[in-house]
Amino acid sequence: MNNVDLLFQKINEGRDGKNIGLKTGLSKVDKYTGGIQKGIYTLISAPSGGGKTSYVIYSYIYRPLKDYPEKDLKYIYFSLELSATVLLAKLLCLWVYEEYGVIIPYSIAMSWEKPISDDLYFYLEKGKNWLSSISSKLIIYDKFLTAKKFYSTIMTNLEEWGHFNESSDGRRKIYVKNNPEQIVSVVCDHVSLVTPEGGNTKKQEIDTMSQYAVSLRERCEVSFYMLQQENRNSVNMDRIKMDLTDTDARDLKDTECTFNDSDRYIAIYYPLKFKLKTKADYPVICEDQGDGFTGLRHILRFIRIVKNRYGESEKSIAVGFWGNAGIFRELPPANEIKDFSLYMHLDTVPSTENEIQNEVEDNTSKNDKKEIVYKF
Repeated sequence: MNNVDLLFQKINEGRDGKNIGLKTGLSKVDKYTGGIQKGIYTLISAPSGGGKTSYVIYSYIYRPLKDYPEKDLKYIYFSLELSATVLLAKLLCLWVYEEYGVIIPYSIAMSWEKPISDDLYFYLEKGKNWLSSISSKLIIYDKFLTAKKFYSTIMTNLEEWGHFNESSDGRRKIYVKNNPEQIVSVVCDHVSLVTPEGGNTKKQEIDTMSQYAVSLRERCEVSFYMLQQENRNSVNMDRIKMDLTDTDARDLKDTECTFNDSDRYIAIYYPLKFKLKTKADYPVICEDQGDGFTGLRHILRFIRIVKNRYGESEKSIAVGFWGNAGIFRELPPANEIKDFSLYMHLDTVPSTENEIQNEVEDNTSKNDKKEIVYKF
């Protein structure tokens, strides 16, 4: 099949609805990125504690596994920061919250301070069957990792899920999936924890791993989610004073090669790290005259689409992140929220457009009697 025929095969598959991306739980992000697709290399960065691991777990692991049980999804998760047990616990606690509205942080699930109560354990036990049902779709590798081990582990699994045929000219191997509809995704969390070998520097080892990702993306339609730390310069005080805090490739720790290789670069912007008073009209650190309101602080994040080969870039989506539950939700425009305190706790967040409108109307009525003034 020549390249023109291959192009029109893809176009016609799209006409049949086969190219519609899986939803990540953040509709505005999906609007700009097309959702979860085959064969996309996504680079994701954040400062330490910014929420990049939680974002990937929520949007690219949990949401597809929970919302598309009928899909043939395969994940290889190189978890270099969290053990397999912690990763599974996070998925379980997300399931419990969505099914029962109960937040069980990892520390409580593990009984760090005291044995978990029978009531809370009941919910965890309810989620055991769901966790078991996804176990065949999720391979977690939480050991020592080199670039060669990264490549060989992926290849071993690809050969189990398909096979390689010689091309007609004998010059290359073509990967054929056992199930053409299967979506294979690889997560590396995070690349700076890779172990150099053979005299390589860490940069060289990461660059080699990134090149493997590019090759497998092209040859096998594997999607990659490569997580990378940002260097300390990203929160430099001089940059804060000049209002130049938005992340770019120069802020990536260890190497920029991942940026060059990626199809898409998503930076998670955490305003509280910069001690900002406001960001895009959202209050970060502030107080009112009577209620002690202190802004969105640790809740507020922005999902910044810095690079996007197949769509619009330089887009920024305001989201709330509730770390105790691992949940991300898009926020309404700042001028539509009259009571930011509702967003401090997940159980009081308006979750639909109607609820948001009711919140606006209720607070409009309240504000006829009392005007809240924020001091910055």
